[in-house]
Amino acid sequence: MKKILMTILIGLSLWACNNDKKETKQEAAEASPKETIDHKAYKMKGMLIAKNTFKIFKSKIEKVGSQKGLPAVVEFCHENAMKLTDSLGKVHQVEIKRTSHKLRNPENKPDADEQAVIENYLRLQEEHKFMDPVVTTDGEGYVHFYAPIKIKEKCLQCHGQPGKDIPEDVYKIIKAKYPKDQATGFKLGELRGIWDIKFLDKKY
Repeated sequence: MKKILMTILIGLSLWACNNDKKETKQEAAEASPKETIDHKAYKMKGMLIAKNTFKIFKSKIEKVGSQKGLPAVVEFCHENAMKLTDSLGKVHQVEIKRTSHKLRNPENKPDADEQAVIENYLRLQEEHKFMDPVVTTDGEGYVHFYAPIKIKEKCLQCHGQPGKDIPEDVYKIIKAKYPKDQATGFKLGELRGIWDIKFLDKKY
């Protein structure tokens, strides 16, 4: 009888230990953090895509400008800017968007996340601080790369002061193509807007 009781007790002890181990493994799995984002890698990818997109866009604008003049550049941007970013986005398997606090094309209106990034950059600009690119995720878990777009000297021809930086004939075309245009009055080095590059490879 004693042997039988001893066997039962040993069996119960072994079962309890095994059950504890299972629970411990389950708890550890539940407590383990989600896969972390490699911010450095996404930042590098984002910077390369933004740089490449700007380089291609700049070369096309300069070609049109040298052949047909500045008014033709406005026409080109109106017809091709969004098409170009869409096509380059497909090449890189991302979504490329340029948005701003002072819109030219209403279709580029910032969403809530983009608006927050823009406001932060404007604050940094006001404080004369460096605007570092940002890598974060949206509500669906997709990674976004945000970076500032600053006004360069040539940008002033379409985004500077009307009548001073922007020739009158060019400004008339801008107003005709973009009746609700807000994207003028900028000064050299100011924040024009931001890049938003959404990576479609995975969710976090």
